[in-house]
Amino acid sequence: MVNIRPLVISDPPFVKSIMAEHTLQFPYFIIEQYPARWRECLESAEGTKCGYYVAHTEIILGHGGYMYRDELGLYELIGIVVKKDCRRRGIGVSMIGTLCSKVRELGGSKVILYTLGHIGNEDTLTFYHRIGFEDVKHEPDYFMPGYHRVTFTKDVV
Repeated sequence: MVNIRPLVISDPPFVKSIMAEHTLQFPYFIIEQYPARWRECLESAEGTKCGYYVAHTEIILGHGGYMYRDELGLYELIGIVVKKDCRRRGIGVSMIGTLCSKVRELGGSKVILYTLGHIGNEDTLTFYHRIGFEDVKHEPDYFMPGYHRVTFTKDVV
């Protein structure tokens, strides 16, 4: 049975190692953004502007979070990842369901997420479509040549 709990101070190295398994979805320049985000969130009041969670059994199997974006007036889902050898077991769906429930509890009615849209990442795009996300924007070469950004939204009410 997989459980989902808030991220704790000892979790980031394990989460970074899971992210590093997915070089197409989490290239180095994306992974490097997370330590500051985790630190800021862990130092703030839990559950307000941000929250990070891990899916676990005896070990951490996945990660995901939300962060309120003032400039958008929306919560963004961020850092959603599952260990490669644990995919297709419902962990990602459970994580996203938990995050959407938390956002709903905080008064949010819609979430936004960004993912990479380059060649080789088609399964990620298909996954988000399958669980009810709508792609609303494609930005070619957003991060660097060949690394496109795709924006998805989903109602959580």
